Amino acid sequence: MTEDRRDRLDPDLGWSSLTGSLSAVVPRLVSAALSAPSYEVDFHRLALVPGWILWLGHPPVPDLSPYELLDAPPELIWDDPATAIITASGVALDYARRRGITKPSEGAALLRREGPVAIVAPEAIHPRLTPLLEDAERLGITVIHGAEELDLRLSRIASFAARRSAHAAPVGRPHDPALSFEEVATVDHFGGNPLSSFVLHNEAEGDEVRVTGTFGPRVAIEVGVRRSGLDLAATAALEATAAAYPGFLSGVTSRLEGHSLEIAWAERGSPSAHEIGEAFRAWLKALDGVSSADVHIAFAPPSGRSALLTDMRARAAAYKELRDAAIMVPAGAGRSVAARNEELGVTADARSRTS
Repeated sequence: MTEDRRDRLDPDLGWSSLTGSLSAVVPRLVSAALSAPSYEVDFHRLALVPGWILWLGHPPVPDLSPYELLDAPPELIWDDPATAIITASGVALDYARRRGITKPSEGAALLRREGPVAIVAPEAIHPRLTPLLEDAERLGITVIHGAEELDLRLSRIASFAARRSAHAAPVGRPHDPALSFEEVATVDHFGGNPLSSFVLHNEAEGDEVRVTGTFGPRVAIEVGVRRSGLDLAATAALEATAAAYPGFLSGVTSRLEGHSLEIAWAERGSPSAHEIGEAFRAWLKALDGVSSADVHIAFAPPSGRSALLTDMRARAAAYKELRDAAIMVPAGAGRSVAARNEELGVTADARSRTS
């Protein structure tokens, strides 16, 4: 089967919604970006660098490593500063749409969190450029004025720092949100069936990846996290966000299917369970401010029942029931998952069980 993740570029799937709504917020910039010459952006490079810099000044450009200059046709970034700003903004818009963003507020938040490009204006700029730069900042692009302490200021850009942190994690294969844009012809998968489960909760017991069993179609994935202020109800949105993180691995797709994740891969090689678990940990910490992430991935044996997976499915269902109640009635969030499990007769120490 083939999953073409470029279908996010279809206007009916978000591009027209994003640009249309952004036109009301940054009309000059969006209009200019839509009419600007297009070129193929190699987003895969983002798995190797923390981000790209648009240098809005005269050459020579100082050494910007570990960052890279925005790679675009020279006439789009060197001949005219206004065209350069529009080009960088078009790259940011393209990134946001490929990540499935359709609303301006979501677009700005995503670009501040993981945007691929920043603008550096090392010298005084012409007043005519000010409106475009202000629009770029509203869009979510960081703009740095002046070249003083440039290394330090670049290191403090949130999206660049997030990539640098995640890329340093011991994942085992290339990984980045931009790799979720890949067109992947998948050859096999696990999960995505009624006997599998996926849950993210806020009662982490550690900060590691644990794998039980060997690869098979039935899998339970339990992610416990710790983050200041993360209440029970808020884990629903974080769970939906984290469901995409295995798909940040090169050659891997990940999507929610019922109450579990379907994780598939290309012919060039299946990911290890450890790589999947570390992808969760790396990006939950880098993008979501999680201080610890405890990931347990358990596979059922090839045949027969698995007491462990049965227990983990029950835990996941109990947690989601409790969470749904907390979303409907916030006061209900006071009960712990462990208390609810005990009430339902679910074994609380499922993680220590074996298949």
